[in-house]
Amino acid sequence: MERCLVAARTANEKRLRELRRLIEARGLSGIILFEGDNMAYKVALTRHFNAVLVVPGNVYVITDATLYHVALEESPWNVVLVEDFALEELKRKLLALLGGPKDAQRLVIGVNKAWGRTRTSFLYVDLLEALRSSGIEAIDATDILAQVFDKPFEEEQAIIKWISSVASRALQSIEGALRPGMSEYEVAAIADKVLDENGVTDRWLATIVASGPRAASPHAKTSTRRIAEGDPVIVDLGPLWMGYDGCVAHTFIAGRSSYWERIVEDVAEAIRSGLSRAKPGAPVKVLDEIPRSVLRERGYPDYPHLTGHPIGGFYKPVIADFIDYELEPGMVFAYEPAVYLTGRGGVRIEPHVLVTSHGPLVLTEYHRRLL
Repeated sequence: MERCLVAARTANEKRLRELRRLIEARGLSGIILFEGDNMAYKVALTRHFNAVLVVPGNVYVITDATLYHVALEESPWNVVLVEDFALEELKRKLLALLGGPKDAQRLVIGVNKAWGRTRTSFLYVDLLEALRSSGIEAIDATDILAQVFDKPFEEEQAIIKWISSVASRALQSIEGALRPGMSEYEVAAIADKVLDENGVTDRWLATIVASGPRAASPHAKTSTRRIAEGDPVIVDLGPLWMGYDGCVAHTFIAGRSSYWERIVEDVAEAIRSGLSRAKPGAPVKVLDEIPRSVLRERGYPDYPHLTGHPIGGFYKPVIADFIDYELEPGMVFAYEPAVYLTGRGGVRIEPHVLVTSHGPLVLTEYHRRLL
C-alpha cells in the first residue's frame, strides 16, 4: 500500500500543475470539489475532508472538527478547520480563502457540475447559492477536470492493478464458499471481508449480490433471499481507495445448471469478441457494438446499460455507441456485456481491462482463465 501512496502523491503533483494552469487560463479564481467526488480525494490526498479548494497558488483541504486532526496528519496541503460547520461559517471561510468579500464581484469559482447533479449534499448546494448571492460566479468546470483526470498516469496503473488484484481475491473467495441455502447477505459479507482485510475499506457502491430471478435486474440491491440450487448469482463489487475505484462483477452458479452455464459462456464469448478490438486507435463504440451483436445473434435481449465504463475515478473511456473518440494506451475500464431474462435471472461478467500498446490486458486475474 505504501507504493500506492507514493504513486498517488506523484500523480497529484502532475495533475495540480495542469489544473492550476487551466484555472489561470480560464480566468478562474479557483475550483472547489466536495467529499464523495473521486477527483477531490485525489487532490486532497486524504479521505478525511469535507471540501478541497484549488487556487492558482495553493490547495486548501477544508474540514470540520471531527476530521481536522487526521487530515492534518495525512494531507500535505493547507488543512483549514471550520469549527462551526454550517452555511454561514463555510461561506465566510471560503470568501476569506478566495480573497474576501470586498473582491467578490470579480471572483469566478469552478465546480464539478456533472458530479454535483447526483452526489452533492444539500449543504453544499446551499453553499454555492450563498456564494452566488455574494457576487461570486459559479461555473461548470467539468471540461477542465475531464482534461486533467482523463486517464491514469503510468505510476497510477500500479494502484489500479492492486485494486483489481484484491477484487479478484474477493471473487475467488466466493467461488470457494458459495452453496445453495446461503443468503445473499452472507455472500456479500464474504467478499467485503476479503476487501477490508486487504486494505480496501471504502466502497464506490455497496456490494451487490442478486440471485435467481433477482439477477434479472441489472443493479438489484442485496437482500435476505436464500440462494437455491442452480441459481445464477451476480456479485458486483465496488472497491474504492483514495478516489481510485474498481467496480467489478461476476456471475456464479450455485451448484450446477447447464442452462445458466451456457449463458455464462455466451457472455464470456461476447466479451472475448469485443476485447479482440481493444487496441489503441480503435473507435470506442466498436467495443459496444460487437458484444451486443454477438448476444443478439444468439437470441438474447439487449442489455439496458453501458457496455463499459472507466475505472480508477477517471473520465475515459465510456464504452457506448454515442462515444466518438478512440482508445488510447493507458486507458482502464470495466467491461460488462450482460444477459437479463425477466422473471428468470441474469448473467453479468465485468473484468478490468488496461489498454496497452499491444492490445488489451485483463487486470482481474479471476477473469483471465474465463476470457
